[in-house]
Amino acid sequence: MAILHTNDPEPTTTAVVTIRIPCGADGDLVANAEERLSQPRKIDDVSIDELHSIEPQLSATIITVGITLRWLTPMGDSELRARLAEVPGLESIGRIG
Repeated sequence: MAILHTNDPEPTTTAVVTIRIPCGADGDLVANAEERLSQPRKIDDVSIDELHSIEPQLSATIITVGITLRWLTPMGDSELRARLAEVPGLESIGRIG
């Protein structure tokens, strides 16, 4: 039996982002945010680990969340920022890593 061993770290990183979720969006805030954040190319999976704030507005709710991102191919912080900038409703990226 062959034992496979790799020292490569799992291709994940953490971030804090603020995202606008429109009123009337399908599902709850967390599910909608996860769906939006997983849309960019090369992002494999997103999980929301912490909810930092919720700010109801007239036409949307703005939430700030701590997330863990898993990607298909390794990428640096600047490329990750560029990928997250593609997310519909992304207001800001507080930190990466």
